[in-house]
Amino acid sequence: MNNDLETILDVCLNQIEDDESTVDECLARYPEHAAELKPMLAAATRLSGVRDVSPSPLYKTRARAQLTTYMQQNPQRKRVSPVLWRLSISFVTMILLFIASGTAFAQQAVPGDTLYNWKLTSEHFWRLTSRDQLGVDITLSNRRVSELMLVSGNEMRRDWAVEKYEELLVKFRNADAKDRERILPVLRAQHERLVKAGIPIPELENYFPR
Repeated sequence: MNNDLETILDVCLNQIEDDESTVDECLARYPEHAAELKPMLAAATRLSGVRDVSPSPLYKTRARAQLTTYMQQNPQRKRVSPVLWRLSISFVTMILLFIASGTAFAQQAVPGDTLYNWKLTSEHFWRLTSRDQLGVDITLSNRRVSELMLVSGNEMRRDWAVEKYEELLVKFRNADAKDRERILPVLRAQHERLVKAGIPIPELENYFPR
């Protein structure tokens, strides 16, 4: 998937999630990408109502197999009883599942929620391991706008959401001309959403002075 299509897909998904647009409206706005967007948006909307996260049997099997293989390849000098061995495997598997499930649940968190810092930490590692860090930042900026829309009625949460969003806006200011070609269309769409919602963002206004 090219960078332009990734950006357009992310904008459409955020607008659909916030009930600001429909799949058909998004396809109409981007007719040149409609053929590629349609199946991805259709799949995303079918999954949009899913909130419960439970590890699949395949994940459990793989985690258990990987741990067993590691322990077999790195044997301890002291013999471990079979009961303790099984308990150790179960415990470590449970920890791995807890981390995976917690990270998935954290993606729904907004400023002020218990899991929000976990969400920010997982995003930080995602960015560090990505080959397209600008693309990650653009995606995160859309997340911050969606969060801001959700907490706009709570002053404390709104201030936190604005702070995290403006951190990305400041970072975008140091982008070169080529990167700004990717950034500005996204910021323009975000600006329109926020103006429509009556949420002023001073740092964003610097990009689009009236």
